Amino acid sequence: MSGLQTIIDNATFITIAINPLTGSSISRAGNYKTSERGPSPYGLSVGMHNGLTYSTNRELLIDLQELDRTVEANISITNNPGMGYLTSNLNGQTNNVCTVIGYDGAELYINATGATGSGTLFKAGDYLQPLGNTSTYRYPYKVTTDVTFSTASNVTVPLNRPVLSQSGVALNTGGLRLGNDIRFHVKMITYPEYSIVPYDRIAFDSDFEFIEVIT
Repeated sequence: MSGLQTIIDNATFITIAINPLTGSSISRAGNYKTSERGPSPYGLSVGMHNGLTYSTNRELLIDLQELDRTVEANISITNNPGMGYLTSNLNGQTNNVCTVIGYDGAELYINATGATGSGTLFKAGDYLQPLGNTSTYRYPYKVTTDVTFSTASNVTVPLNRPVLSQSGVALNTGGLRLGNDIRFHVKMITYPEYSIVPYDRIAFDSDFEFIEVIT
């Protein structure tokens, strides 16, 4: 994981997109139909500068080759201050102030009695990630509609995809990671070629592409 995290920490850009898995068909009458299939994983596209020195980063290249398409990595963008705005929350809540009490479809139910502030509890576009009873839940979500500020014990938070189950983890308890503290579990699907260029620099020929691993 260290090699991939190094790329994230030094990225010139990061694009985060949801990737709905869809199917389509055309009936004999010519009607075109589409349907969503699967849990809509996140995809990340990461650009990397050519400033890393080869002499001090040879181990990085080995780590990346081992990750190529086969090994899962657990990554965060917290260490890259230039990219923090991508997942930062806009309302000022802190981790674990709100706790999860359940979910249904693409709605998360939380206990917000410990929340502070006013106006909105969550803004559309905010990221959150339940911890579950084991603090090991792996899937982040994005809030789709502003949630009015409340300190109620049962607040509904609409999400960008249905809540995914995880073996051995219960989501009727536990806190929330928020904003830049969320994690992505990904595999690399595009590993760019690299060259060693003057003077002692690593130059990648394309962007890194990752897909969220849903088990």
